[in-house]
Formats: sequence, C-alpha cells, structure tokens
Amino acid sequence: MQMPAEPVGQPQEFFAEFTPVEQDAIVAHASVLGLAPDEYVRQTAAERALNWQREHDAFHTLAQRQGRTVEETVHRGILTDNNL
Repeated sequence: MQMPAEPVGQPQEFFAEFTPVEQDAIVAHASVLGLAPDEYVRQTAAERALNWQREHDAFHTLAQRQGRTVEETVHRGILTDNNL
C-alpha cells in the first residue's frame, strides 16, 4: 500500500509527553542545532516518518520486481524483526 506523498486534508496538531530526561536531551540537542525545541521535535518526527515512507516504498518496489509480496521479500531476506 502506497501512502500519499502530499498531506491529505487539514494539517493536524500532535501532542506528546516527554520524560524529564527526554526533555533535557531534546532541549540540549535543539540548542546545539540552533532550533527551538518544538521545531526540533517537528523536524525529527517528520524526518523519521519520511525515512519510513521511503523504506516502505523501496521494499514495495523491490517486492514487485521480484514478483513477491513485501512480507515474502522480508521473510526471504536478511532481517525479520531485527533478528537474523
């Protein structure tokens, strides 16, 4: 299943709670990068989501080329749930 490249509908707001240790790490890293903590979280979350989407699409394309499903390709390949 391919996900749309462009957002659908209205932008959504997301709220997350972080532990004090996580908050400290976010603030520290954001500061080093010259970003506000909320912008750091937004960019980091977007980067991870986009990376996941690219990996998902690449596996889908690879599976199609091999005439298999994504599940068949993963099970036949190197890694399944981080186990060799």
